[in-house]
Amino acid sequence: MFTTRQLLTLTLTIMIAAITCALVLATGAEWPYALLSGGGAGGATLAALPKLLSRRDS
Repeated sequence: MFTTRQLLTLTLTIMIAAITCALVLATGAEWPYALLSGGGAGGATLAALPKLLSRRDS
């Protein structure tokens, strides 16, 4: 169903989004801001990671 590269990308994206969300919540921010920052971090990772992985394969 998923290739190893896709599974790695999705796993890292979810981990980074969850860690960012938890860190923002730990600073005392309200939950909507924490979810937005976690989503932003996950989106940035999802955009950058495939490019980094393909660069390594070349």
